[in-house]
Amino acid sequence: MAQACGVKERGENLVAKLSGSVEAVRGRAAQITDRPRCFLMEWIDPPFCSGHWGPELVEIGGGFDPLGRKHQPSVQIKWKAVLEVQPQVIVLALCGYDVNRARVDYDLLTKFPGFDSLPAARNNEIYIVDASSYFARPGPRIVDSLEILAGVLHPKQFPEFIYAETGRAPRVVDK
Repeated sequence: MAQACGVKERGENLVAKLSGSVEAVRGRAAQITDRPRCFLMEWIDPPFCSGHWGPELVEIGGGFDPLGRKHQPSVQIKWKAVLEVQPQVIVLALCGYDVNRARVDYDLLTKFPGFDSLPAARNNEIYIVDASSYFARPGPRIVDSLEILAGVLHPKQFPEFIYAETGRAPRVVDK
């Protein structure tokens, strides 16, 4: 695309910079042995797991999404499956939603049976992200998505990527 616009070198430099950022996170996260169970949730009612690039971002950022479908479409899942995997971190990347709209659905999520039994709920490790800006479309902001996840999953190892508002769940993450 950059070549078609007459800025080939600029495009190549941007791709190199973005790729370098991904590899820097990947390299640092690879040194972390604790890979928390993370549920990257695309929809609340009914529950949908993340698909396509989402689970891979969690993996690169130092987590494990046992419900995710790497390189496959997201699908509806049973709430029972979430309860069974006991996620330590939940990231609400609700397809097409900004933070304010996702907060509304968070309230619905808290009413699901067994919600309070989840480690993520008990330990205030539920995050709302602007999925519309960072998670719902492929593009250069995928690198921002990765950095957000690295900061959420491993705040001590990635303090420069902590964008979370502190306080009671849910925590809001915005760059």
